[in-house]
Amino acid sequence: MNKVILCFFTIVLFSCVDNKSRINIKKQNTGNGSDKNQLLFIVKDSKYTNLNFTNTVNEKLDENYLNYEFFYNGSGVAVGDINNDGLPDIYFAGNSSNDKLFINKGNFKFEDISISSGISKFTGWSTGVTMVDINSDGWMDIYVCRSGPSKNIKNRTKRLYINNKDNSFTESAAFYGLQNKNYSIQSAFFDYDLDGDLDMYLLNHPVPGFKAKKAVGHMKDIKEGRIQTDIFYENIDGIYVDVSKKANLVNFGYRHGIAVGDINNDGYPDIYISSDFEEPDVLAINQGNKTFKNETDSYLNHISFNSMGNEMVDINNDGLLDIYVVDMAPSDHFRSKAYMKSMNVKRFHGLKDNGYHSQYMFNTFHMNNDGGDFSEVAQFSGTAKTDWSWSPLFFDMDHDGDKDLFITNGIKENFLFRDINTEVNKRKRSGLEIGLDELLNIVPSDITENLFYQNKGGSKFENVSRKWAKSSLYNSNGIATGDFDNDGDLDFVTNNMDSNATLYESQAANRKDANSIKFLIKGTEKNPGAIGARLKLTTDSGSQWHELYTVRGYLSSIDPAVIFGIKNNESASLTITWPDGEISKISSLEANKTYVIDYYETEKEKVLDLEKQSKIFSNIKSSGITFQHKEDDFNDYQKQVLLPHSQSNVGPSIVKGDINGDGLDDVFIGGAAGQSGILYIQNISGEFFEMKGPWNQDIQYEDTGGLFFDSDGDNDLDLYIVSGGAHLAENDVLYQDRLYINDGKGNFYKASKKIPTILISGQAVAASDIDGDGDQDLFIGGRITPDQYPYAPNSYLLINNNGKFTKQQIEVNQMVSSALFSDYDSDGDDDLITVGEWSPIKIFNNENGSFSPANIESLNETTGLWFGLAENDLDQDGDIDYFIGNIGLNTKFKVNDKKEFHIYSHDFDSNGTYDIVLSSNYNGNLVPSRGRECSSEQMPFIKDKFEDYRSFANATLNDIYGEKLNEALHYEANILYSVFLENMGDGSFKIKKLPWQSQLAPISSFAVTDINNDGFNEVITVGNLYNVEVETVRYDSSRGSILSFSNGEFNALSHLETGFITTGDSRGICTIKNNSQTTLLVTNNDGSLDIFKSN
Repeated sequence: MNKVILCFFTIVLFSCVDNKSRINIKKQNTGNGSDKNQLLFIVKDSKYTNLNFTNTVNEKLDENYLNYEFFYNGSGVAVGDINNDGLPDIYFAGNSSNDKLFINKGNFKFEDISISSGISKFTGWSTGVTMVDINSDGWMDIYVCRSGPSKNIKNRTKRLYINNKDNSFTESAAFYGLQNKNYSIQSAFFDYDLDGDLDMYLLNHPVPGFKAKKAVGHMKDIKEGRIQTDIFYENIDGIYVDVSKKANLVNFGYRHGIAVGDINNDGYPDIYISSDFEEPDVLAINQGNKTFKNETDSYLNHISFNSMGNEMVDINNDGLLDIYVVDMAPSDHFRSKAYMKSMNVKRFHGLKDNGYHSQYMFNTFHMNNDGGDFSEVAQFSGTAKTDWSWSPLFFDMDHDGDKDLFITNGIKENFLFRDINTEVNKRKRSGLEIGLDELLNIVPSDITENLFYQNKGGSKFENVSRKWAKSSLYNSNGIATGDFDNDGDLDFVTNNMDSNATLYESQAANRKDANSIKFLIKGTEKNPGAIGARLKLTTDSGSQWHELYTVRGYLSSIDPAVIFGIKNNESASLTITWPDGEISKISSLEANKTYVIDYYETEKEKVLDLEKQSKIFSNIKSSGITFQHKEDDFNDYQKQVLLPHSQSNVGPSIVKGDINGDGLDDVFIGGAAGQSGILYIQNISGEFFEMKGPWNQDIQYEDTGGLFFDSDGDNDLDLYIVSGGAHLAENDVLYQDRLYINDGKGNFYKASKKIPTILISGQAVAASDIDGDGDQDLFIGGRITPDQYPYAPNSYLLINNNGKFTKQQIEVNQMVSSALFSDYDSDGDDDLITVGEWSPIKIFNNENGSFSPANIESLNETTGLWFGLAENDLDQDGDIDYFIGNIGLNTKFKVNDKKEFHIYSHDFDSNGTYDIVLSSNYNGNLVPSRGRECSSEQMPFIKDKFEDYRSFANATLNDIYGEKLNEALHYEANILYSVFLENMGDGSFKIKKLPWQSQLAPISSFAVTDINNDGFNEVITVGNLYNVEVETVRYDSSRGSILSFSNGEFNALSHLETGFITTGDSRGICTIKNNSQTTLLVTNNDGSLDIFKSN
């Protein structure tokens, strides 16, 4: 519901703007702009800060990784003002080390009060730590989670330190009902039922040595609540009571991270929980009735496999919370091939078939589209592979108004090293004993650099690690921010294993054009920290949002003070939505000051729910079209194991035309192999009904393309259907296309003898009178040669002679995915344009019915993996422009000034199959994209040639394949993004990259239409490609996009504005006009249609 604000106070009473609660921030601008070449963060020397804390783990025969898999997972850190002196203090959690508490004495000096505070008496294996005012007395308390390998229960007993207001604490976990003895990871406090007090979710992991049932039984146990790790507590009169079952939060998993926030903007906090190993992450949506519902499957199309820390923040400043999760994926070629396991294809699909999620070994960035639908864009963002990562933390480091990203990395002992068994067996064969110490000597310590990423505008990030801070190697785990020197920027501290904790001092406050505003938020009596408050800050540069939850990243909690960077803006306005739904608005806030905002001393505004604002389109259920595509069960990867993506899932096609002369468009939707296509006839009210035809007897064919055209010159539309797929052998008779003749009334018969025999697997068909004899000729594009990717099949022209066609081969040399006839050069005849995978954009000039390749310089370097093609004079300059859909930029494959993308195909092992080798560059050489394990499945000689993973990881492409590379078919991609081809009117083109919203997946189809009746066309894109090999994240992030065009520039319209959100593996889009209403029909592979009608 939209919200209308009604003020019910007439006198403004803001304590936040009087002199007592507004504090100037000390800021020293350099004034000359040279600060951009200086470091943004400086590591403070512990000799100066007195922050002496090192987290350690002591390996013992009965306490080590082999009997406790979380052994090297590290600990967290909490930041908050425990003594109310206005300076944030620090609590470090330790594993084998004792916890430590430091109070901030100012000027980055700290004092260790671990002993005097009383916390040192309670030793144990600490994991996560949270600062929270649990008893609502205005003083920060500390809750410490514990776990570990010890069999001594005291070592994993949770501790709650209640603040005595004199720098000492009393341990009171039992009194509050929180002295849990499970293997706990982290806690999160939030008001789930909006009753004003803080409830708590406790993350746990299974008992060490837990043995799960087989996949089917294990998932059934999880979904039916038969096994449980986590506990959810409700705060009832100050005591915490387990209400996990009542709240539908009986969850199980190997936990690492928890994030809380209102993901769907309904006013209630939701939960995201990240899990290691095979148990899927949990997105628990608050139902507003004291229960939650796990919506992971319905909200997210895929998730990380080894999910570590996570974040739920508004990353792109659109007012919607996004979700970010880190995994363990190295970006370095050697490390990825030597250390990381390959995805097990059989297990991946087995898990998915048995109720698990689609899970991949990459970071995931779930960008919120509308509160209930997400696009995963980590590959596009440039942050999909950050190494063995633990904690992500987003905050505006450079004060430009966008949240930047810091990621902690490292593992003390990397037991995922692929050659451990090889090394152990070598030693055993030499007669050497392998004890714990010897094993640890074999296992590499994997310490990698922590990473800084600068937000370049919401969804794109740049690695600026060595620009913003000196390079340093720490095995860091938890991270927490705080303005330790009260200068108006966020410093931060990391908890490191086997090295001293690191404190980074921010220099942002001293930079030019890096203003900020700081807020200290005071809440209600039961929630004095205002946990759950939502802040919106607006300047002339735009708006930013922040939800106030302190448990962030991994095992840690941040200081609750909120700092917004506002660039060179001098003032801002603030809107606070308090946890109870009340709203406060404050304007004219000066930059570089700290404001204390008190719930009880601010004017409130009441919120009323009204009807939602109308969107351009509404998603409707049927409109009479009930077709559901049912893809046949075929494994594309059986012969070509290294195939990058499926070649058999190109349908369903959709074509439109008025087949019965009533002035209304009708549609034909193609079926999969074993499924009939369906013709739908439209009536005057815009509804459709099915008409039977001869295609119902042709269910054995797979319909991959189609066209309504007048084949016989009788002024009605006949139907040509392209047959394709990859499920049959080359030259199979079921690859024969079909022609159905219309009798003028919408009745069809099959005309097999009117088209020649062409046994190619195709997809593209286009019609034009290419020879000027008054009838429609055809181009038939060959799409694939089964099991011979990326070799191109033949393509043909079909010349129309009084309704009967003869074929002429045309040398396209392309796996044609889309084609059209178009007069690009305005010479009065239709030329041929084709696109396909591993090919440049090709144009063939029509010279009196003969076609020859056009030499257009701007198209020479356009080799891509093209899927879709459309035309329109979008800029209204009198010539035709083109839209071409590529694989997109949300892929692990990269093409830029540093990265190359190649494909080779050859029978490298001389066994009669076409072997595929995908390649990129590394240290000046081409190297394989796929690892030793999966490469050797296709070519077994690789295991013999490279006896271990390390040697394969060090090998170049030439080392592996030798001289046979010179004999192989070879392509190199120049461009992966989808484009607008602007016709310059002189036979040349200007290539323009489409907006990023159209780069999130392969674009397979376009529609161009005026959606808002303003006289200007918009461009609609659809795409995705689910069936990819399992080490490539499936392309499922497109929800379609609608692009407006003005003054030569595109602008992507928001899903919230248009209402256009596709839901599946989209293949085609068709626009239907009926009176003033527009209907959009979107076909989905292996699914039903998405149907949208204009409002």
